[in-house]
Amino acid sequence: MPAPTTDVEPTAPTPDAPTEPAVLLELEQVSKTFPVKIGMRKRSVSAVDGVDLLVREGSTVGIVGESGCGKSTLARLIVGLVPHDDGTIRFAGQALGSKGRRPRSVVEQMQMVFQDPYSALNPKATIGESIAFPLRVQGVPTAEIQERVGTVLTDVGLHPNYATHYPHQLSGGQRQRVNIARALALHPRLVVLDEAVSALDKSIQAQILNLLDDLQEAYGLTYVFISHDLNVVEWSSDEVAVMYLGRVVETCPAEDLYRRPLHPYTQGLLASIPKLDPRERAADAGRIDGEMPSPLDPPSGCRFRTRCPSAHERCAQEAPVLAEVEPGHRVACHLHTGADVPVEAPSLRSTPTPPTTTEGA
Repeated sequence: MPAPTTDVEPTAPTPDAPTEPAVLLELEQVSKTFPVKIGMRKRSVSAVDGVDLLVREGSTVGIVGESGCGKSTLARLIVGLVPHDDGTIRFAGQALGSKGRRPRSVVEQMQMVFQDPYSALNPKATIGESIAFPLRVQGVPTAEIQERVGTVLTDVGLHPNYATHYPHQLSGGQRQRVNIARALALHPRLVVLDEAVSALDKSIQAQILNLLDDLQEAYGLTYVFISHDLNVVEWSSDEVAVMYLGRVVETCPAEDLYRRPLHPYTQGLLASIPKLDPRERAADAGRIDGEMPSPLDPPSGCRFRTRCPSAHERCAQEAPVLAEVEPGHRVACHLHTGADVPVEAPSLRSTPTPPTTTEGA
């Protein structure tokens, strides 16, 4: 006699938990020191000191800080324009040596867009020649070079006929589009943008930022976006790393950083952003006083302590370690990572407003 059957509701398949994108770029305790000569004395300056950074595939990581904090040096270390002294740089899981030439495959996959759209181009070379130069260096066939030049010019919003123009015939915004096109010509995976919009008018900045967003989706790019403009970084970045005197003092998702900054330096940077509403200006607290100390003679312990309103004895004796205090939020500050009672950071920013744009560049 067959066993009785019962109606059982089929179990719905459990959806897979979303997986994080793979880490494309990883920096572990990366440092760089430059020799300097003052009078008859030889000294050294630590431009980048023990930086840790993770950049995931397809994301944009913004790096912010005052002038002289080491942002641009870090950018050059990443792409190999400057060799690092200590630490490890890994790209797509491959460790990159501090000395010697990088493999061709890595050179092709890591490109950089510089700050000044004028000096970044050879004034005696046509636009097409400037874009074609890295392709020739990498041994790309001539027929393919001509095709790629036309394609990348079109992708950055310029007519292929611009290949016959010279840099002086273009506007600042058009020149920066050419620099972006040159970076895209080798089909990179990572593009480092060092103050790429700071030399442009505000309306042109918005156009370039929108262009970079479109290109990231079309090419599957990963960006490291370096800027001193906190509004630009807020609008363009998924995660933000804040640097001070060669060290990273805070990293977290961009929305968390602008809504609830934890490090006193980050709070001061956000408080320094000009505001139109006088009530917001009056409510600002934590503005940074004084100038950044000389990298030749940084303060002991926490390097920000000489300008920090919350500094105490421990800050002078012990350098804080960058540690995770909340999921995805790392801070190098004794107020949050030491034995002291954490201090709640006030909200200093409202919801970001996208940059406005106008036609024409």
